[in-house]
Amino acid sequence: MSIIERALKTTQNRAPKPQAPAQAVLPRMPELLSPAVADRPPLSIRAALATETFPELGRDIRFLKRPLLARLFGGQEEGARRRTLMVTSDLPAAGKSFISRNLAASFAQEKMLRVLLVDADPVRRSLSQLLGVEDRPGFMDLVAGEVMQLSEVMLATDVEALYFIPAGRVRSDATELIGSSRMAAVLAAMDDPNTVVVLDSPPLLLSSEGRVLADNAAQVLVVVEAGRSTAADVAQVVDLLRGTPATVSVVLNKVPVSALPYRHDMYYR
Repeated sequence: MSIIERALKTTQNRAPKPQAPAQAVLPRMPELLSPAVADRPPLSIRAALATETFPELGRDIRFLKRPLLARLFGGQEEGARRRTLMVTSDLPAAGKSFISRNLAASFAQEKMLRVLLVDADPVRRSLSQLLGVEDRPGFMDLVAGEVMQLSEVMLATDVEALYFIPAGRVRSDATELIGSSRMAAVLAAMDDPNTVVVLDSPPLLLSSEGRVLADNAAQVLVVVEAGRSTAADVAQVVDLLRGTPATVSVVLNKVPVSALPYRHDMYYR
């Protein structure tokens, strides 16, 4: 499996929608790196990273992350939205959770940078299930106000500087909760100059949650599957995101190695 091509900037200069004031005061990120989080056993995520097994994939991920980092830290957005990246897809099984966890781990390798990976897919909860924490309180419980502090749901991992928040309980009102002012309060609690928030989001063409979630991100990375996603699918995704303040990038996933116009080993051998 390889990640190739480019991160294509398709939307710019959009006026952000005003957000309602936060209804709750939550702890700031620096306060969360406390015994409440540090004393829990670290969550094992390293074994789920393909970059640990396939170094050439790690190079592809680094190629992808550089322009994303430049945009996350070089934009005009203020607050938590500025450093929030939403990873989504057009259709299920395109590999967006694969990209989000490997990209988050690669972000965490940057010096003086902390990464908060959030399973923000309240339906499939793929990351939470993969990591065996689908039964823990998480993101949706926090947004619903049933959990009041990030420290109650945030888990340290066995990758230094990478933290994870599970999806939490399945809820029928997930779309309304993600669009609420409480969501703004949750993101405000994650705001920190040295922290990137990566939201693993539902596919855009099959859910309403992803479209609402995009209003809270400065950058949206859409994962499309080679040989499966069509130009019409991608155009529809871009159209859905047209009213959001986010800058949209697209990455092509699952490209056969034989189809690549270049090979890493031609340079690294």
